[in-house]
Amino acid sequence: MPPEARRARYIQVYFLDTLEDQLRARGEHQNLNADILERITAWLNENNHYVRELKTALEQVRQGNINDKKIVIWENKRVQGEHARRFNAPTGAEVAILMSNESTENRDIVLQLKRGGLRRISELHRSYDPLMYPLFFPYGTDGYHIYLQGRNGRKVTQLQFYSLYIMCREGNYLLLGRRLFQQFLVDAYCKRETERLKFLRREQQSLRAENYSDLRDSLLTADGDPNQVGRRIVLPATYTGGPRYLHEKRSDAMAFVRHYGRADYFITMTCNPRWPEIVGNLAPAARRG
Repeated sequence: MPPEARRARYIQVYFLDTLEDQLRARGEHQNLNADILERITAWLNENNHYVRELKTALEQVRQGNINDKKIVIWENKRVQGEHARRFNAPTGAEVAILMSNESTENRDIVLQLKRGGLRRISELHRSYDPLMYPLFFPYGTDGYHIYLQGRNGRKVTQLQFYSLYIMCREGNYLLLGRRLFQQFLVDAYCKRETERLKFLRREQQSLRAENYSDLRDSLLTADGDPNQVGRRIVLPATYTGGPRYLHEKRSDAMAFVRHYGRADYFITMTCNPRWPEIVGNLAPAARRG
């Protein structure tokens, strides 16, 4: 709940008692259609399982000593009786009430009655996407999490997961999200890049990073103790945009020059976004835009 004399923000809005209070908290932004806002809010209150479970949990917390309890959205909870590889809309067992001194996992989302300030949650939590983009996940369907597996039993990567969601196919309403969809794409890209960088940091030994010449040269030329150089995280040439990736591409380009000679022409072109070949592959809503 918000502090006294402060308006509800973010997930606090879902804990407000009445629909009118929620609309008042959301309606501070200008140029919003009040009728559409009311219909969306009422629909989410009725159909989004996170909204229902969080409000139910708050009511149960209020029945006791609210200062000694916290609401937890589990990181790894599967609907009882459902297969682990199925993309389902959860129906329960993901929101729990714990005493304040009970332990939780590192990626669990922990909500307390009043603590003040914002808290960072893991982008690998299954609830990150449905809580961040409730209009794209209206029923509270799970987003990406590290426990996803494909039919072959292998882990589903973030690239595979989000590629499926943004695929051009009939009925994919995410593609009509305009600026919100653009934010979703940037968010997904940042999550994927973060996962890759964390993997490279963890797997430096398997990448044999100590054999890279740059690190060896640094140790040889360093003044004093080599421990003062610090721990270097080496990005291999397979990491797009890294220094070794760019050096490799430059070397490939110079190899073409050595073999074929210098280029005679440098050709650029412009593109009209209204070309029939482009417009014909756009969704109807995008064509009107």
